[in-house]
Amino acid sequence: MSSATPANDPELSQFEHLQVSTLSDAMFALGLKDTALGPSVRLLVGKRILGRARTIGRVPLPSNGGQQEIKPEFSLAIQEVIDGCGPGSIMVIATQGIATHANWGGNMATRAAAVGALGLITDGAIRDLEEMGPLGMTIFAQGTSPRAGHFRFATAIRNEPVICAGVLIRPGDIIVGDADGVIVIDPAQAGAIAAKAHELVEVEEEMQGFMRTGATLQDAVRKYKVR
Repeated sequence: MSSATPANDPELSQFEHLQVSTLSDAMFALGLKDTALGPSVRLLVGKRILGRARTIGRVPLPSNGGQQEIKPEFSLAIQEVIDGCGPGSIMVIATQGIATHANWGGNMATRAAAVGALGLITDGAIRDLEEMGPLGMTIFAQGTSPRAGHFRFATAIRNEPVICAGVLIRPGDIIVGDADGVIVIDPAQAGAIAAKAHELVEVEEEMQGFMRTGATLQDAVRKYKVR
């Protein structure tokens, strides 16, 4: 996979200083569908993240089967996708919201960091949380669990669209995450969303400046209503 960072990817660079909340407002103003992940996925460690999605979909094992019965060719799919990450990649592991067992840990994070991946988005759980910060990994997840997921889940999707925390995420989609949450941007809509978001930032800066002069919040809303 080719490198994708704000420095060499014009689509990404448009979002470099935009907050997730502003992007959500911009998409609402444009009449676009909501692509903010559900609030169960929260920032556990790290900082703001901006990059391109690489996807894995996992399912809980049935009582009568394992990875070999579901998709034997995907037995090392997670490792394959991580190995194929480049700078600016963000791993997405969708687990149907099941967070009883971890689907990410220190070994995966070590390799992901080595190939330039920025971090992980998952609607499941991770473990080895204390290792993530020193590796420079930003992690958005539902929570942590010491239980290994290796014998509890099977990989069913490899670099194809997945549904994570209620949102469809495709390989190559733009992901922005900060302390407010995570939002997914369709590259085909990136220009319009970024332009509207920058417009909203300008209006809100004027609005806040107006209030600093002593104007009331009511006056500011009447003058600068932006939504």
